[in-house]
This record gives sequence, C-alpha cells and structure tokens, in this order.
Amino acid sequence: MLLSLVIPFYGVEKYIGQCLEPLGQLPETSCEILLVDDCGQDRSAEIAAKYCREQRNARIILRKTNGGLSAARNTGLDAATGEYVFFLDSDDIPVPENILALATRAKEQSLDIIKGSFAYYQDKTEKQTDGPNVTGEGPCPGTALFMSESSQGSYEPMVWQCLYRRSFLERHGLRMPEGLLFEDELFTTPALLLAPRVACVPKKLLLYRQREGSIMRGFRKDIQWCDCYLQVCRGLREFNESHPTEAAALLNERIARIALSFGKNIAAYGLEGQVRGEAIGFIRAHRDEIRELTGLTRSPLLRLQAWLLHRSPETFIRLYQIARNGLGSRP
Repeated sequence: MLLSLVIPFYGVEKYIGQCLEPLGQLPETSCEILLVDDCGQDRSAEIAAKYCREQRNARIILRKTNGGLSAARNTGLDAATGEYVFFLDSDDIPVPENILALATRAKEQSLDIIKGSFAYYQDKTEKQTDGPNVTGEGPCPGTALFMSESSQGSYEPMVWQCLYRRSFLERHGLRMPEGLLFEDELFTTPALLLAPRVACVPKKLLLYRQREGSIMRGFRKDIQWCDCYLQVCRGLREFNESHPTEAAALLNERIARIALSFGKNIAAYGLEGQVRGEAIGFIRAHRDEIRELTGLTRSPLLRLQAWLLHRSPETFIRLYQIARNGLGSRP
C-alpha cells in the first residue's frame, strides 16, 4: 500500500461530503482512506458510512470516546498500512491527483517527508487565495528546508501540508500531542528537523476552508489558546535543546514569534470584554517566562517587541493594532 489518508471527523456533516467525493479518483489498490469517527452527534457518520459502502478502499474507525483532533489522527496513524501517511481535515477540499503525485515522488526518491502547497478557501464566498509561496526544493535534509522557508518567511507547520513516511514517524516516536490546540507546531517542525531526506513541490494539496465554526475561530470564546501557545513554546524549546541542529537559531526565532503572539492575537482576533481581560491577565501572570521565550531570538526588532510586551501588554496590543490597520492585515 502506497498511501494512507487519515481523515478524522466530528460535527462536519455540512462539509465531509465535499471532502470525500474527490478522493474517489485515487486508485483503490494503492491508497486507503481511513475515516476516524470521533464520536460526533450529527450526520457525519451516516455520510461517511454511505461513502465507505461505495468505496472499497475506505473504512470507518470508531473511537470509543471523543478525544479531539490529535487523538483521532493518532488513532488513524495506528491503523494505517500505507508506506506514506497524509492527514486530511474533513472540512477541507483535497486535490487527489496532486496528493498521489507527491506520494509517488516520495517513494521514487525515498523521501521521509514531502511538502506541497495549499490555497485558502472562503466558505461563504468560495473565493480561493494562494497560501505562502512554495518553491521546488530537494531532496535535501529537513533542516535545510526549514531554514530556507523560515528565512523567506514562508514556513507553515500545518500537518496536512506534508506526506510522511510512516516508518520514519514510528522510528522517531512522532505522534500528535493530544489535548492541545496548534498541535501541528509540535509535530511538523520536529519531524522536518529530524528528517534526513525531504522535498518540497509547488503542487496544491488542498483548499483550506476558512469558516466561522472552525477550531481556529475559537479565540474569541475563551483563553484556552493562551495555555496551548505556552505549551507549544515550551515543547519547541525542549526539542531545540535536546536535538541541536544548524537550524537552532531560526527555531529560537520561531519560538519568540509564537510567544509574541500572546499579545498580537488579542488585536488580530479582536478580543473584547472578559476574554480580552483574561488574555491580558495571562500575559501578566506569565510575563517572565514569555520574556525569556521571546528573548531567545537574536533579532533586534523582535527583542524590542518583547521588551514592550513585557513592560506594557496594553501598549503593545494598541500599537500592533495600529500597525495592522495600516498594513491592511488579517488574522
């Protein structure tokens, strides 16, 4: 089996059909489709079951309890038999011919990871916008690709932007951290930095749906994201210290940028009222650790931002909001 597609689903009855339908183009003899039911209460399971009756290479794996996206991905990974694994979110729209092309190239070149591109897809308008620019690179060590993309400002850690050799993940014990938002940061980045052979191909793997009900839109509801950001920073720092590479300085800069997002996200997502106050309170409660994390970078500009965030979170947020408005940025 060449490729296993792992597709967790929960509460996506409106989208899962559009995700699954294109996958019928994949050859049944070399690709398996693993649909991981994370115990939702809507019609998603019914839609998935109908699809599996029509696709001989598709099957449902029912979890005993709801565990969240990472746990469901790990369940699928445990069941996978393909040489390569691709994690697909059930509300996105795949481009199967490109997924298969990357899997084929990965096998031909004996790659541990192969990375593609994606486009943003606006749920309401169906407008598509290209994601960060991806240029063809490799085969090369994963550190080289991480350094190249980080230097260009185009690095993205989304797990579904890559196909992974399953034996490589098993050898290094790489699994998705469970119970955590932004888990991709603690999976894709270490995977790249550990991989001897990777490549990047400018082929679009999927349309990344932007919708109001998604996990990433949950910033405005509570400050769960604050603790998750802190855990991500700690995890990346621990990895950097235990697995030193030539990319260490750039990884430290990435950690610093993530830590600065404690303040930036308050402005970027328009947090107001109690949630805004709680987020600022979190920054104040962890200000010394955040200052230490942001201090890992060598960049004078980032160090200046770190100083301001530590000294006055409110001033940092206000100035960042002014800068965003001036540049016409979006979250």
